[in-house]
Amino acid sequence: MEEIKSGKELCDNFFENLLKREDIDLQVANLLKDLYSSGKFTKNEILQGLQSLRQDSENEQQSQTKKIDC
Repeated sequence: MEEIKSGKELCDNFFENLLKREDIDLQVANLLKDLYSSGKFTKNEILQGLQSLRQDSENEQQSQTKKIDC
């Protein structure tokens, strides 16, 4: 018979496996795992983290465009 896992064990396992999924952006998966691990897994922290990733992506795209234009 399998051992019954605690809620924490299930969550730890979920966030570890999240990084292995190909249908989820790796940066988003890392953000969620890091927030969970640091005890900051709240709606506001998630939204701020996603906004930061979005801004970083937009800045990178603008930087790429400038390099092409030069």
